[in-house]
Amino acid sequence: MSKSGLNDFLLEVIHNESVTSVLAITEKNLSTFANACEDLLKSMSIISLSHLESNGALPNDLCIIFDDMAISKTQIGLIKNSLAQKILVLKKSKDDGDHQNFIELGFTHDNEITQARVYSYNLKTYNNKRGWNNPEGWANPENFEKYRW
Repeated sequence: MSKSGLNDFLLEVIHNESVTSVLAITEKNLSTFANACEDLLKSMSIISLSHLESNGALPNDLCIIFDDMAISKTQIGLIKNSLAQKILVLKKSKDDGDHQNFIELGFTHDNEITQARVYSYNLKTYNNKRGWNNPEGWANPENFEKYRW
């Protein structure tokens, strides 16, 4: 994937998701991406994994983890729980070793990008409300919150 193609994809995500702050976890030079985002974002932080583990990051709307970072399930859990509700993980297209881990953590695989594997997580759409999961769908709904069973 060309750099401009990746930048265009990320800019589209930022625009569509109404993101105002981005946390990028990488050691790559993101100056062209940062310049392209200048008018769209209020803040953009670029850190490495060592800063993540030393509590060197603040919460953001979107966290992007680039393919040069080997991230563990624990680190992804830290990001999900305290740093971002929307997460993108970019992996090389040939790298499918972590596929099962990302699926287990609630990520979805984005098939639109063919030259790179993109895994996404959005807390707001992760666990949609189900119609059956309410008192009206249970046995004896008229007794809901009236009696201790």
